[in-house]
Amino acid sequence: MNKKIAIIGGGPAGLMAAETLSAKGFDVSIFEKKPSVGRKFLMAGRGGLNLTHSEDFDGFIRKYNSKAEILSPVIRGFTPQALRDWCEGLGEKTFVGSSGRVFPESFKASPLLRAWIKRLESQGVRFMLNHDWRGWDKESLVFQAADTLVHVKSDAVLLALGGASWPRLGSDGTWLDILTDQDVEVAPLRPSNCGFFVEWSSVFSERFAGQSLKAVELSFQDKKIRGEFMMTDKGIEGGAVYALSALLREAIQNDGAAQLVLDLKPDLSAEDMHQRLQRPRRGLSMSNYLRKALNLSDVAIGLLMERPDRQKLGAYKAAQLTQIIKSYALDLQAPFSIERAISTAGGVTFESLDENFMLVNKPGVFVAGEMLDWEAPTGGYLLQASIASGVYAANGMVSWLSGR
Repeated sequence: MNKKIAIIGGGPAGLMAAETLSAKGFDVSIFEKKPSVGRKFLMAGRGGLNLTHSEDFDGFIRKYNSKAEILSPVIRGFTPQALRDWCEGLGEKTFVGSSGRVFPESFKASPLLRAWIKRLESQGVRFMLNHDWRGWDKESLVFQAADTLVHVKSDAVLLALGGASWPRLGSDGTWLDILTDQDVEVAPLRPSNCGFFVEWSSVFSERFAGQSLKAVELSFQDKKIRGEFMMTDKGIEGGAVYALSALLREAIQNDGAAQLVLDLKPDLSAEDMHQRLQRPRRGLSMSNYLRKALNLSDVAIGLLMERPDRQKLGAYKAAQLTQIIKSYALDLQAPFSIERAISTAGGVTFESLDENFMLVNKPGVFVAGEMLDWEAPTGGYLLQASIASGVYAANGMVSWLSGR
């Protein structure tokens, strides 16, 4: 008789585990609390589905920081190239963008998800939708389905319920209490790839919320990132900020605040800027002078006008203005809420798992995806590790079942 596998969570990690296991002949059911699977996957595809990244493996794996050593064999087991091949096997060719990021040619998630579900159905995978996991009753899994409690027995279980970002899509972190009650070690969930609160003036907030600051360099501690980010009515968010968010979040947690340093004109050297700022103003307002002399954007000028000494900027010498523009200090107060974050940090610790990603104190229960205690920047690293961990945990499950 085929072994029965219950996969809880219909995101990328759970779907890939289901594909791996059903291809090996296992009887697989996916239990999903929402009416459909892959909702966050579809959300990720709204701006163009960033599948993975094309950089060399050593550079790729370093993006996982303190968890790089743990995740290295996971991603070697299902590499970025393997992910591209898998995608093309579903009829979606891929391409490498100018930044090295990898996308499907359609630039959409929906065609890929439809083809994926069709493949899973052809391999016999059952989709048990609107099934909200409530934990265990002795040896049975318990789900709330409409007004009924459903009890399910299986030979092995994979938990792939995601983190706690974008909870309306299904990943709401409610599994945290269930696993804590089972004495599973879980690191607190925190926002990752998130924005940060800044105390803007009402004038700045009303004028610039929703606008981007482009072609700038962000520095924090020993990290520097070039890119762009967006102003919101309460702070900042966007790709360049997300790349530093883990460091900024930890600094705020430890010190109560963090100061992000911006080079508002990184393509212009300090020497060239100093020379340009020695030109006479000839009656121009400070804003128009900076716009004409340096081609500073309105948003960058707006930031300068947020400084407490804005009334004195016109009296500053070229050297002092250059220093301010090349090293603009932006005080961050706190990260945005976890519900608004792209992803989460924290989760089931690797110390609570064996080498196959099985819970040490819950034999036969495996964990994959964003439930695990790791984080990575955007750029394809999140989806790559989630999918690869689904493959890894599925193969670990096969090894465990074969030894029983």
